[in-house]
Amino acid sequence: MSESSKEREGADAPTLDELRQRIDRIDEVIHRSLIERSEIVKALIAVKRTDKPGAAFRPGREVDMMRRLVGRHRGILPITTVEHIWREIIATFTHMQAPYDVVVAPGAALRDVARFYFGFTVGFKEAVSPETVINDVRAGEGSVLGVVGLKDVSDTPWWLTLASDGVQVIARLPVIRQEGRPVDTDAVVLSMPLMDTTVPDMHLVALAASSLEGADDAIRAVGGTVLSTCAVKDRVEILTAMPFSVGDFKIERLTELAVNPLVIRGNVGGYWTPITLS
Repeated sequence: MSESSKEREGADAPTLDELRQRIDRIDEVIHRSLIERSEIVKALIAVKRTDKPGAAFRPGREVDMMRRLVGRHRGILPITTVEHIWREIIATFTHMQAPYDVVVAPGAALRDVARFYFGFTVGFKEAVSPETVINDVRAGEGSVLGVVGLKDVSDTPWWLTLASDGVQVIARLPVIRQEGRPVDTDAVVLSMPLMDTTVPDMHLVALAASSLEGADDAIRAVGGTVLSTCAVKDRVEILTAMPFSVGDFKIERLTELAVNPLVIRGNVGGYWTPITLS
């Protein structure tokens, strides 16, 4: 490259001050867009009366937003950073529509995943146990959400008090799953029944058996996945996730097994499948 070409290239390159000015302009656009979004939310509250407890929660729509975000994302900024920014926006504006608090089961890792999902505008409380979380959500009558961790083997079968017409699972965290992400504790969000009429693509079914012998294989055979188990006296309580495409008649077959037939406790909620990235 000739000296004159190098000089022209250097002249075309933006200066540090110019780059900072561009960043400032972008920041202003982002801020003005957030102000505009808040005005739309204000109008939504007036039109849809979303100030009622539970009226503003739309976990299915939120997952769809995240899928679109992942689809258009590019560049060096980590997708988990973008997700966290969006989660802060979504949780805050939802809180503006219908104020709510979050109660979290014990554990620093669980607090981290809950804060990542709900941000710092929402009020937080740490409970002494998953059962206490469920009681607080029930007492909140739609104005309290709960977060409970999912363990392969649970200390207690906390899901037994969940029901399709009471406290139930409405989401699974983290929404975006990627190896090496900073917050990756497996958890579920609990709520009283939502006003949202969309149907999750996964529903949760509580089962029980005299032992785990053959139970996991039988559940997988109908398309399900074991999320957690807990041994209680002479039985094992099993929390499973079933795709919406798995009909009730297939689940009923689990009660007819020749060896170790299962007992169906009931449906305990559902969630939209998290987004898995390589």
